[in-house]
Amino acid sequence: MPGIRNKSHNEMMNILNQFCMNSMGFGPVAEIRMLTNGSGAGYLYYRDKINEANFHTSIYKAYTAAVTARNDVILVTPESHAWKGDTDAGGEALTWSKTSTHLLGLSPTSLAGYNRARLSHAGYTMANFMTVSGADNCFKNLRFMHGSATGGASDLTCLTVSGAGNRFENVAFAGPNDETQGAAAAYLGVVVSGTQNYFKNCMFGSYNSVLRTVANAVLNFPATAGPGNIFENCIFRSAIGATTPYFIADACTAATSDDFTGIFLNCQFINQPSAYTMTLGINKTSNTHRYLFFDNRCTFAGVADIVAAAVETQVIWGGAGSAPDTVLGNNVSLGLAQNPNHTV
Repeated sequence: MPGIRNKSHNEMMNILNQFCMNSMGFGPVAEIRMLTNGSGAGYLYYRDKINEANFHTSIYKAYTAAVTARNDVILVTPESHAWKGDTDAGGEALTWSKTSTHLLGLSPTSLAGYNRARLSHAGYTMANFMTVSGADNCFKNLRFMHGSATGGASDLTCLTVSGAGNRFENVAFAGPNDETQGAAAAYLGVVVSGTQNYFKNCMFGSYNSVLRTVANAVLNFPATAGPGNIFENCIFRSAIGATTPYFIADACTAATSDDFTGIFLNCQFINQPSAYTMTLGINKTSNTHRYLFFDNRCTFAGVADIVAAAVETQVIWGGAGSAPDTVLGNNVSLGLAQNPNHTV
């Protein structure tokens, strides 16, 4: 933002308001707050342009100060921020129960997951970073760094989304980041139990050498998961040290409506090259009321098969209802036009 040092407070706030509007794609925002580490470039650069009361050194304090349902925005400076939970203590989860209250990282957009506006919990055990139980919130240009040697097998969940209509864009859900964590059967990564949430240009997993070695997944739909969750142009990364991990675990048993629990548009599922190939990319509980949908631009790499034969008809590819079977060379592009029967 060139020239902002010479702007008055009111002019600066108008610039930031317009920046937030342009970045998140909706109308005027209400109050703007900023999350900094208290001494870094973000604080020093903006401190004479934003009210001191609107600077916060923990996510808990910024969230608590924001007002629900009025499009308040919390800006996150591009530096590492130690996570603080519901009582401003390290190692606690934060419950984001507010509506239309947004978290925007001041980082370039990056599908590669290298956003420098990052939130981590080094030194604390984190069973769950955050539960988004509210609705209509936007999270953008952020990296959640989940997992540390401190927590290991107790660092289970990066994010739980139980609310409805939330949007995540250019967010990296980076984990596991510890070998013990990756070897935990209870590791869940991202859990989506809500309805009609939207993930765009997000990274699930990490570019790292941390191996998952048991039957866990980086994206999980629990038994009570709601329908209509959409994943567009997302990358699912994985490094494995066994054949048993999955990309997706769908345990949904809800039978209240016939719908798609997850809809995947142009998503890439990539098992990093190693001696191990995933036996299955998806572990799905049989449920004839809830399907998964993948359009014909989705690809899987480094898997022996996509889903077990018993539930193939509950996973729709390209809208035709044909089910995947075997894949050639552990790489498959799941498109109706390319392979109508999904067999080779």
